Amino acid sequence: MEVLVVVAIMGMLMAILMPALGKATESARSANCKSNLRQIGIAMIMYVSENRGWYAPATSSDNNYRWHGVRTSSTEPFDPRKGPLSPYLQGGEVKKCPSFEPDLTEGEYAFASGCGGYGYNDQYVGGSPLKWPAFYKPAKQSQIAFLSETVMFSDTALLGSNVGDKYRIIEYSFLTAPFYEAYDNRAATPSTHFRHGGKANVIFCDGHVATMCPACRMSVNPRYGTVDDFKRARIGFLGEDNSIFDRE
Repeated sequence: MEVLVVVAIMGMLMAILMPALGKATESARSANCKSNLRQIGIAMIMYVSENRGWYAPATSSDNNYRWHGVRTSSTEPFDPRKGPLSPYLQGGEVKKCPSFEPDLTEGEYAFASGCGGYGYNDQYVGGSPLKWPAFYKPAKQSQIAFLSETVMFSDTALLGSNVGDKYRIIEYSFLTAPFYEAYDNRAATPSTHFRHGGKANVIFCDGHVATMCPACRMSVNPRYGTVDDFKRARIGFLGEDNSIFDRE
């Protein structure tokens, strides 16, 4: 009887302690993620200082060059050691967020491999809000009015195929603003991944890191899933408009 009582007490203690241990583990992972984002941010600032004030382009028109790597053709994976930020990153490539575990990582779902689970503000910093071909031209630092209020990178992910009740996430290298300015403010597909206890880590253009909650309201293209699909996957937008993304 005494043994049973001890076992019961131990079970109760474990039930109490396990959630706390889980939170402590995720807190450590989030801290590691913030460190990764700081390294990426510093690398970008160094790139800007050595390239006449221009930010690294998010992608090229042929999609074989991205901020996190380079490839020779669309059928090849990106080489993360040849990206524009490689000379400024320890080890030459982007570190992976410890809380990011994509469900689909091969074939057509590996088109953004090597970004570590982080996405770049491709509409206003790594690119332009104008239509093609100007879309691919990055911003100059002097064009961004408030560096401390303009997001540069964040935790990101996309929904893969067969969403519904079995949503699956994939790696994605762009941080999507809620609306596409170049296309009459058409609603975009969300890509911010709130994987740290329902929050996402973000680095702004001045180099400071913050942890942010998702926007309350969200409109999505039904082609890529329902609002509930995205919410279950913890994917959403950082804001309800483009104000923390744009250059003004």
